[in-house]
Amino acid sequence: MIVAERRATGVELESGETASAAVIVSNADPKTSFLGLLGARHLDIQFTHRINRLRTAGMVAKLHLALDGPPLFTGLDSPGGRLLITPSMQSIEDAFDQAKYGDFAEELPMEVVIPTLNDDSLAPAGQHVLSAQVQYAPYQVNGGWESRRGEFEQNALATLERYAPGISGQLIGSELLTPQDLERKFRVTGGHWHHAEFAIDTWWMNRPTYGASQYRTPVPGFYLCGAGAHPGGGIMGAAGANAARTILEEN
Repeated sequence: MIVAERRATGVELESGETASAAVIVSNADPKTSFLGLLGARHLDIQFTHRINRLRTAGMVAKLHLALDGPPLFTGLDSPGGRLLITPSMQSIEDAFDQAKYGDFAEELPMEVVIPTLNDDSLAPAGQHVLSAQVQYAPYQVNGGWESRRGEFEQNALATLERYAPGISGQLIGSELLTPQDLERKFRVTGGHWHHAEFAIDTWWMNRPTYGASQYRTPVPGFYLCGAGAHPGGGIMGAAGANAARTILEEN
């Protein structure tokens, strides 16, 4: 990023090409935005400490399945909408506790959607895709993800099998994205798709941290509009809409 007289005035690409702009808006996570794109040299040391302390280690994996037919979930005529799979609140707590110490549960809580039930163009005729957010998957797993990836995926499939008997036999292909995969694939620090934890110190008016809340940053002309800003991630677009409103009011 180009900063002149303590104001953001443009961006410089990897090729060396530059582009000037009156306003720079970043949809990247706060650590990437401030420390990678802007650079700590343009920021107060206490502010960079707060950015460095943001808890950005992801705890959710993404599982994609290609199936040769619609999965049949016990007790449901049609598995439309979003399915929350877990036997109890205690099971969620137990899975989280294991992840805190670098491991993962045998029975994994997850949120499941089958988008092909609403859009059949996403798969060949008669086939379906399933997408699941699987919890909890620590960013740093004991033994490393390369050696434990298969174990985690098998645990996730076994969990699905309890609620959709026979789904393993419908499997055509699968893709598992751990937090480390999400970090590499989408350049999100820590693979956290909300860009930072939701906690009292990094939430609501304080998101992502003091000095960078309400979409503004310590550098005039530079704004945040991503999941690291209020009210967080998802597909609602609220952070972007709010950032645009703030930018229009101030420029």
